[in-house]
Amino acid sequence: MWAGPNAPMLPPQGPGQPWAPRQPVRPRAGWYALPAILILSAVVSFGLTLAVNFDDTRVSDDPSAAGNAATGVTVGMVSGHSYFVYVRDGASAPTACSIRKPGTAAIPLDLTKKNDWASSDYKSYHYASTFQAPFGGNAVTVTCQGVNGSIVVMPDDTSSFYLGIAVIVGGILGGLGVIAFIVIIVRRRNAKRTIRSGPPPPARPAYPHMPPPGPYGG
Repeated sequence: MWAGPNAPMLPPQGPGQPWAPRQPVRPRAGWYALPAILILSAVVSFGLTLAVNFDDTRVSDDPSAAGNAATGVTVGMVSGHSYFVYVRDGASAPTACSIRKPGTAAIPLDLTKKNDWASSDYKSYHYASTFQAPFGGNAVTVTCQGVNGSIVVMPDDTSSFYLGIAVIVGGILGGLGVIAFIVIIVRRRNAKRTIRSGPPPPARPAYPHMPPPGPYGG
């Protein structure tokens, strides 16, 4: 056993590697482009949809009219707009329809199924055909053949469906843009606060120096 001043000295342990703090990620000003693009896309999509379907949206709110198919249904119409024809539940679709103004000859209508997917059941009626008004007026009469009983003529409201989709999509894009904008602001503020507070105090060595051993009693 070693004793006295001749006792061996253990080599001191070197200090551990100091911990380097990780620099906070500070969002740059360019990051605001993402929420700006989302919000702008929401505004543009809604604006374009409204501009394209503005006239049709106004007409789609016009009232419908019901009447006997043979004697005719008198209704207000807008030239160039599409209208739906509804027949009683259980009745067949009309084979032909015509339109006329007071004091004028009847004009045959081209019956199609345009936008039939957007039609919905109307009370005790169901969708039968679609036609486009060749002229407009406040007292336009529509008569149909090949169907018994009454019919209903109403404006095609497909434009309202498109406008509703634009509102939903625009709301989602706008909401995401606002959320992204708030997140970026919070991240930038937290990064500034961390930088201003300065770096943390240096870490203690992983292995402190061991004091030289004293004499052993023996």
